[in-house]
Amino acid sequence: MRNGCNNLDAAPVHPAAAGMRIVCDRCDDVALRHAHISTAFWQDAGLVVIRNIPAMVCPGCGEEYVDDATVVMIDRMRGAGFAGCAAADPLPVPVFDFAEMERCAGS
Repeated sequence: MRNGCNNLDAAPVHPAAAGMRIVCDRCDDVALRHAHISTAFWQDAGLVVIRNIPAMVCPGCGEEYVDDATVVMIDRMRGAGFAGCAAADPLPVPVFDFAEMERCAGS
């Protein structure tokens, strides 16, 4: 997930709403599409998933671009330990032990 803007003080303006054609940095001339993405990270000893993040996504390579205002909001939420936020859903996550992977790979 890339932060697509450089000025943290600027008011966010969605490029597509401004009538601009935004292209992928990797694919050069492939136009990005508006989408909602998910991201996961470790917070203390637990895995946290944030879904429905507004983003621009390259249909060619899958690169994701998120505007500064959204990144700052997520960073502030993380910094506060998600205080005042209720989880939308519980998400059971399978955990695999690398030491056991050899046994599984051999079957």
